[in-house]
Amino acid sequence: MCKIDYTTVQNLPDEVDLEELQQRIGHRFLNTEYLIQALTHKSYAHEHKLENYERFEFLGDAILQFVISDFLMINYPDLPEGMLSKFRAVLVSEGGLSNLAKQIDLGRFILIGKGEEITGGREKSSILADTMESIFCAIFLDSRDQYGIDRVSEIIQTLFTEEIKVAEKTFPTVDYKTDFQEFVQKRKLGAPNYKVIEETGPDHNKEFVTALMIANEIFGIGKGKSKKISEQNAAINAFKKIKERYDN
Repeated sequence: MCKIDYTTVQNLPDEVDLEELQQRIGHRFLNTEYLIQALTHKSYAHEHKLENYERFEFLGDAILQFVISDFLMINYPDLPEGMLSKFRAVLVSEGGLSNLAKQIDLGRFILIGKGEEITGGREKSSILADTMESIFCAIFLDSRDQYGIDRVSEIIQTLFTEEIKVAEKTFPTVDYKTDFQEFVQKRKLGAPNYKVIEETGPDHNKEFVTALMIANEIFGIGKGKSKKISEQNAAINAFKKIKERYDN
């Protein structure tokens, strides 16, 4: 197999085959340093004095939200806004992204530090999901001068083909955050706010406690291994409470 020249990149492990990963993603990078940064977890970046993927994750999340929203608007013209939001939430959730990452065996290519390696970081849903978003950013940065948003949009839609089929069957039953948002908006009760009130455990095994508040009143508290999961659990508990108060 033909290998890429990485002479400008320091400390890249020999076993990380970017040629294979590019084939799995479906995009050949003009600048492979974008891909390398997208794969670099903060634990590895700290050990090797490299840039990590957190800034890429920020933009990648926004790109993914836009591309999926655009796709759903075009292909599901009869779905109301609330259903579209649920559909999208299934696809761009931590679980949905980590499943997609596992399909392309992404964990094998992530650059992680020794501590994360020992604690199974390559299989953590949060790391897999964050890296997947970062890769979408890397593809966009690598191709935007020539293709704008079109290239990364094509890649995302191709990778999500099977996930969309699954989500189509499951989205009506999930995403309490959206349900709660719609409920309070219709009754003009105020904007919900999610706030992490407690973090416990070491970095590799944290648990988050999130409170869902309207104004200064707590309507629900949820726990989870990621902030997103704790927010969903808080919304579940809050939704039960608020429906009892305003639907009776």
